[in-house]
Amino acid sequence: MTSLPQRISLVFLLLFNISTLFAEPQNLGLLKNELIHYHDDGEYEKEFNTVVCKAQHYIDKRAAQNNQRGNKQKLAIVLDIDETSLSNYRSMSEHNFSITRTGFAREILKSRGAVFASMLQLFQDAQRHNITVFFVSGRNTSERQATEKNLRSAGYNNWGGLFLKPMDYKEPSIIPFKSGTRQAIEAKGYTIVATIGDQFSDLKGGFAEKGFKLPNPYYYLP
Repeated sequence: MTSLPQRISLVFLLLFNISTLFAEPQNLGLLKNELIHYHDDGEYEKEFNTVVCKAQHYIDKRAAQNNQRGNKQKLAIVLDIDETSLSNYRSMSEHNFSITRTGFAREILKSRGAVFASMLQLFQDAQRHNITVFFVSGRNTSERQATEKNLRSAGYNNWGGLFLKPMDYKEPSIIPFKSGTRQAIEAKGYTIVATIGDQFSDLKGGFAEKGFKLPNPYYYLP
């Protein structure tokens, strides 16, 4: 039988756990201010570039290994587009970080996504090492023309393929589409050494040697 002090302690512990469980979430307005600060003080770019540097190091290492073996493998990398190859920060901030999918689609058609300089450098470095670069994106196929225009204006050229989500795609997660596309690329004889994206769903599902997760506190895609 527990003593009175023990029972009191248990009650306080229970009340503390309940209050923690139902604690008020952080204020949305303050969170948005944190997003702005995270971007504007350079921390976002710093963390982004750190991941890109790690990815490029691995890609260069695999290219060197393949070269030593007589380039027997057809090497490839897979890049996501939004918040990976192109930045939509301008659009997100203009919509106070509350942009809807419909609003985002309208922004895509404007083809004004900004280039990530470090990712463009990785893209070009991969091409110099005879590595084919594929874009695999959750953008819809109806947005292909605007997407191609934006990629080219940002400096991305001569990619191996641009795969966009079919209009009739009904899965709740993008993982089956992205992993299935990587599987189809490997079925053509390629070895995907790296897949790079801002969402964990860009990396899950296999069919790549390594996945590199870029920072993105702005939105989540399953």
